Amino acid sequence: MTLPRHARARTRPAASLAVLPLGLAAALLLTAATGESAGTQAPAAQGGPTLATEDTMHTDVSPVLVKAPRVTLEEILDRVARGEARRDSLLRDQSFTATLRVMRNTGANKQPVLFAESVYKVYKKKPDMLRSIELRSYQEHPDKDDEKPEFDDDFSPGMGEEIVNFAFRPANRKNFRFTIEDRKLLGDHLLYTLRFEPRSALAAYEPAGRVWVDTKEFVIVRQEIEFKQSPVPLILKDISRMVVERERSGDFWVLSRAMIRMELTIPIPKFGRSFDFAIALTDYTLNSDLPDSLFAGSGKHGDGRARVRAGPGRKHS
Repeated sequence: MTLPRHARARTRPAASLAVLPLGLAAALLLTAATGESAGTQAPAAQGGPTLATEDTMHTDVSPVLVKAPRVTLEEILDRVARGEARRDSLLRDQSFTATLRVMRNTGANKQPVLFAESVYKVYKKKPDMLRSIELRSYQEHPDKDDEKPEFDDDFSPGMGEEIVNFAFRPANRKNFRFTIEDRKLLGDHLLYTLRFEPRSALAAYEPAGRVWVDTKEFVIVRQEIEFKQSPVPLILKDISRMVVERERSGDFWVLSRAMIRMELTIPIPKFGRSFDFAIALTDYTLNSDLPDSLFAGSGKHGDGRARVRAGPGRKHS
């Protein structure tokens, strides 16, 4: 018996499917069910197994607990103390340019005016050698005589920068309470923000503030200081802002800028009440083996400090 051509064409797929291995046939059916081959879904056989339209393979992976405990606050404080001490011990000598500036009329909605400025070249060498050379100075209202107020500042021969780390020195830590405010990942190390405040509620005149600690070397790179009450209320009505910053110079973090904004209790003629005092330290040279002869004849006070004048009361260059 000879079948019509169209009937023979319809029977060929069924005959081919019968000789395929069972696994390949199941794969073809699954492909047809997901629409990957013909784009339509084949009807399921009556009473046959139901095939899922997605991958039903499962695998079990045992959970792995990753433990990375954070550094405790006490450990951070200990590392900061060690990092600051290590920095100080590795510095043998240094030189820098110091610019001291006083701006008056710094209140709200006012135009600040330069009142006084002095620039010094400072040389320091362990254990107690210090020399400062005045490069130039300016004062807005120079007096004709030498009997006039001066703006004095002390440069210490030591390499420690107590203005940056005073609260974190081991002898002072017991006087302050510390908390961790923030953590930020910078490159391959963390930057911690630590808050400190006086431990005693009676220490109203003690400073509080926050510092930013670079955990690569555990040194302080920035500090903001605040005072709830003026430490000298008879002279200063308010100290509203104080910022201390360091910058990288070679292998060391060094003091680069300090600024303090204050308001006098009683205004001073030709000066006013509000003013800023700022110091900028630039052009650092570190561990250059300064000769002892550089310090010959430099005057010192009995405490090992040389005093410099930030406002000599006259204009010159």
